[in-house]
Amino acid sequence: MTDKHEDIQEFLDNLPEKYDIIEEGIDVQTQRAYIDYSHTFECGELTETETINLGHLLSDTKRTLEAKKKVLTLLAHLGTITAFRQIENYYKNPDKNLKQWTALALHECKMFLESMLTDQSIGFISSGLGGLHDKLRYYFLVLPISNKLFTPIQKNIISEEFNLEAKALNCIVETIDLSNEFVGLTVLVPMNIAIGTLIENGIKKCNELGGFVFEHYYVTNQNFPDKGEIIDIIKIVKDE
Repeated sequence: MTDKHEDIQEFLDNLPEKYDIIEEGIDVQTQRAYIDYSHTFECGELTETETINLGHLLSDTKRTLEAKKKVLTLLAHLGTITAFRQIENYYKNPDKNLKQWTALALHECKMFLESMLTDQSIGFISSGLGGLHDKLRYYFLVLPISNKLFTPIQKNIISEEFNLEAKALNCIVETIDLSNEFVGLTVLVPMNIAIGTLIENGIKKCNELGGFVFEHYYVTNQNFPDKGEIIDIIKIVKDE
């Protein structure tokens, strides 16, 4: 069963913004496993009734998690409104260990629907740290120049300048971790803005007020590093 273009367009136009990207963080291992598994499936075609019956298997408590992974991936590759609704219904109350897998299947099914309107394939937009609406979440570290620590005044400058730069670029600063050895920021960045633009502009603005921020930095959208990892990251960045 193939949906009409006008029905797909109306359906996509009325989807909540949360389906633009995967808001919740998806761990890298699950993303890789899903993508590898997904590549073993071709796009399929089922009637609406067959699609609904396939979706019913997701609520069958006798089905194994592996079987449900297959069902979710099959539904995603149908790329129809009915298939999306089956995944969406399960996503509201999935098996605990399949929540992230279901989110990826939901996202991929939406991609297939979008590609039917343009006849172009659309890649995954996802990250380990997730996102919100049209923005992806990033975490980055800025460091003091060699053999120095940030002073309280310098940390305030960094906070103020990065908040101003984020606002100018339609980014959102969620958290700022002010340490003497580093400043860590969690930000939401629109998909049409390069994260490097925000960071490099922020560093430039800070250094115009004293030249105290190291020119190199660390950024990731996959995970929040712990304290031990941050120590190693600082060493690597400073040695660049």
